[in-house]
Amino acid sequence: LILEKNSEAGGRCGSFHVNLPHVGRFRHERGPSLLLLPYIYRELFEDCGNSTPEEHGLIMTQCVPAYKVVFSDGDTIEMGFPVGISNNNSAVESRKKLNEVEPNGAQKWDEYMAAMSAFLNCGLPNFIQEQLDLASFPTFVYQALRNGAKMWPLKPHSDSLDDIFTSTKLKALASFQDLYVGLEPYRNDGELFGGVIKKTAPTVFGLLSALELHPTNKLAGVFAPKGGFQSVSTAFKSLAESRGVKIQYNCTVTKICSNGVYYKKLNDQSNTTMWMPANLCVVNADLPYATKSLFQQTKHDKRDIIYDWDDSFDFSSGVIAFHWCVNKRLDALNTHNVFLCSDNRTLAKQSWSVLRDTANYKEGENENSCEPFNFYVHRPCNSDPSAAPDGHDSVTILVPCHTLRRSTEVARLGKEEAMKFYREQFDEEFINSIRDAVFTRLSILKGVGNLKKSVLHEYIDTPATYANLYNLGAGTPFGLVSS
Repeated sequence: LILEKNSEAGGRCGSFHVNLPHVGRFRHERGPSLLLLPYIYRELFEDCGNSTPEEHGLIMTQCVPAYKVVFSDGDTIEMGFPVGISNNNSAVESRKKLNEVEPNGAQKWDEYMAAMSAFLNCGLPNFIQEQLDLASFPTFVYQALRNGAKMWPLKPHSDSLDDIFTSTKLKALASFQDLYVGLEPYRNDGELFGGVIKKTAPTVFGLLSALELHPTNKLAGVFAPKGGFQSVSTAFKSLAESRGVKIQYNCTVTKICSNGVYYKKLNDQSNTTMWMPANLCVVNADLPYATKSLFQQTKHDKRDIIYDWDDSFDFSSGVIAFHWCVNKRLDALNTHNVFLCSDNRTLAKQSWSVLRDTANYKEGENENSCEPFNFYVHRPCNSDPSAAPDGHDSVTILVPCHTLRRSTEVARLGKEEAMKFYREQFDEEFINSIRDAVFTRLSILKGVGNLKKSVLHEYIDTPATYANLYNLGAGTPFGLVSS
């Protein structure tokens, strides 16, 4: 039995729709928008019923190229061309562009990819899946030690990038995936070992770039689920129900005990607290939230729905998400697009400051800007036209920002009152400044122009949204840092 807080299963792994009269239906993603390692999904369906994802409605399509990267001066490059399924001319153009960015850029990129591919092949089975694979270690050790340990896996990522690349652009291109694990690539001289045991990514985390962009590694590739990530959740739900799992929706757990849970049903006028006995409870809620709000309700009755979290953890950044319904096609954008600050090292480093500042924040401080920033643009229509009506587009912009700032006073309130407080940490002036900066950066692409006039509808998510919908500690969709 699953007690699901919301009206649909899946949490952040889901989509939502906007229906505009006389226009049509637009689809947006609230959580992930790119799918990696599809074989793991296939293994799940095989292990839980000897079936396939397709039998449950999940179709995964590879995105080629994987990304379009847009630098701050308007320069662009497409990356991620798997050998055997890519347009050879496009791959050649990509390598030509690497050489234009810096001398021998394509050769240097190949060198970097070779090392990161070795780290991926060894790191995934041995350290992530914890399945010993001795055959992967020799290449891992060779790549880590060659050329004077230039790619030593435990030194700051920026140190390795400085040893191989000269341009700020290629360094940014090779490290933006560090955000996925809540870390910055730059050495922090104020921390032990350059910060790699705190908020600086070690070089080994460059394996994420190989996971997305390596041309021949069988593990690599960026995929998109047809119908959005709601189709992933729907397929998982179908699989679970086929194995006898029952799901009760709109049920908010308020307290977890050793022999069961207390919960409330949404829209229950009587506001009754119910008891569900259990021999075993698997808590899928966010760990920092569950620790404070579900296990340690020392100051609250078991009937209260509260929102609090353990702020002793290191968190990744928050996200401001703009979901736009647009009245024209944006063919200048691919399915996945990354806009990177690359004017100079100072600005490039500042674009990651939101992660470092999150760690250094003290209660009472105020923040009203996160510029300069890198950001991600998802345009699902490029790989799945069903995401928007003909001649229109659906676009989501993700901008890193600070997390929710926990208040000890608000922790004593019920969830509804707490959410009012936390929403105010992202005021209209702050949101407007980010939106205007995004419009300016987007306008540099041919065919985009003044996009502001073309937006028919906008929905905005902030860390307060993710906290309210999914009970995420600090409101961060990326969770804890991987240090």
